Amino acid sequence: MRQVHVLVEGATEERLVQQVLQPELIVRDVWVTPVALKTRRAAGRPHDKGGVSRWPKIEHDIRALLRNSAVDTVTTMLDLYGLPTDTPGLSDAPAVDAYARVGHVEEAMARVIGDQRFLPFLVLHETEAWVLAAANELAELVASPRLADVLRSHVAAAGGPELVNDGPDTAPSKRILRAHPAYRKVVDGPDAVELLGLDALRITCPHLDAWLKRLESGPDTRDGSA
Repeated sequence: MRQVHVLVEGATEERLVQQVLQPELIVRDVWVTPVALKTRRAAGRPHDKGGVSRWPKIEHDIRALLRNSAVDTVTTMLDLYGLPTDTPGLSDAPAVDAYARVGHVEEAMARVIGDQRFLPFLVLHETEAWVLAAANELAELVASPRLADVLRSHVAAAGGPELVNDGPDTAPSKRILRAHPAYRKVVDGPDAVELLGLDALRITCPHLDAWLKRLESGPDTRDGSA
């Protein structure tokens, strides 16, 4: 079984990997392990986890994971929304096409790391986009039928959950909280996506689907400098 370590932002992403990705990928002979990004070290305390600060810290954690020769693939599951401004490729990424933008940044990250076992993945635009895809399931969980209509309208207007605007007031998480202030990010989101199921999520999130296909097919054979 191939071993994949996934660098994630925090508790929500850890749950998504454990509840949604692991059960589906294990039957494809892939075992994914979430590893939370270490953002800072307080004196006398272990690493505090969660969140993204600056690119050198992300790079440090990626390279640390790659030092484990038992791991077949190291990947990331970080939000494009709120990514540090010094992330490779972000400053000159195309602004109009979301898929071209995220692909440009991922390719730049791969060039900087330069290891064929590294497969960068950035979520368009944050993992709450996957919760928007699970609007019906979330509405059922929180017993609010109207919520499904509101969230589906955002997805329809954008042309898909991955294309929902990533502005500070219009990002998927902001829209969910505005429609349902009692939304619990760490619990409700992963539970709703789990109810939807990974296969259904992949249909509406092509960037996610492309990443998972590469995980399923094995390590990239490119030299990492492309």
